[in-house]
Amino acid sequence: MKTTNHNVFEDLGFPPNEVENLRIRSDLMISLRKLIRSRAWSPEIAATHLKTTIPCVEGLMEGDIDQFQVEQLITMLTHSGMKVQVEIIAA
Repeated sequence: MKTTNHNVFEDLGFPPNEVENLRIRSDLMISLRKLIRSRAWSPEIAATHLKTTIPCVEGLMEGDIDQFQVEQLITMLTHSGMKVQVEIIAA
């Protein structure tokens, strides 16, 4: 199925006020998952480095987007040594 939009959440019919928040959370979660996999961290080790809980890491790895807020994901990334850069683009 070919889509005309560049945001899968918009394509799935989420309300406009949720679309960008979901996209940002998804991008942050993907970055964290890639980091955890690239370092071959177990959930226990990841939880220690990210300063969170094992169930939180498990939810992250399972893609449970409803479990996370943007600020929480940014905090985990910074605990891992990563830097987050925000770019604002005019519509």
